[in-house]
Amino acid sequence: MKDFLYFFLINLKIKRIFDFTSIGDGTVIHTANSLPTGLPAGVSIGSHCIIQSNCSLYSCHIENEVFIGANSIIMEGCRIEKGAIILPNSVVPPGRLIPARQVWGGNPVEFVREVTESEAFANYNNTYWQWQVSEFYLNEFTPYAYNYLMKESSREDVDLDESRMLKASDNNKGIKYYV
Repeated sequence: MKDFLYFFLINLKIKRIFDFTSIGDGTVIHTANSLPTGLPAGVSIGSHCIIQSNCSLYSCHIENEVFIGANSIIMEGCRIEKGAIILPNSVVPPGRLIPARQVWGGNPVEFVREVTESEAFANYNNTYWQWQVSEFYLNEFTPYAYNYLMKESSREDVDLDESRMLKASDNNKGIKYYV
């Protein structure tokens, strides 16, 4: 679940992040005003993708089941096809197409090899594991914004008790507040 991981969304016009996608801490996702190719300047991340921590994604399209290693940079207009793997600390230059089920790495990225069946299965399977962990933490440590939903309503919440109220100063015209 995307709520589990902390990431920044800056200046997004079009964003799509699909199911079972995990985005690591410190990852920055943002769009350019326009692309030189004439394509819409947005970010789309498919389902079953893993984007590790401290990555930067600029107006790119990432298809399903893609793995992007930590500290990688994906530049404007890039398209990473289904099942591709970008190794850690890699830079994908603007407008580059990374073909399906291939491993790329380096600065700038170069073809390394084809993705094996076991790597493809492990990446796909790992997205479910990440989702289960995030579901556990979401239910275990509910963010403060949602705590009121978890609390059972009681009669004390409905009945107003003068001893639990505090009268404000004359500036507020006698409005009472709960202590």
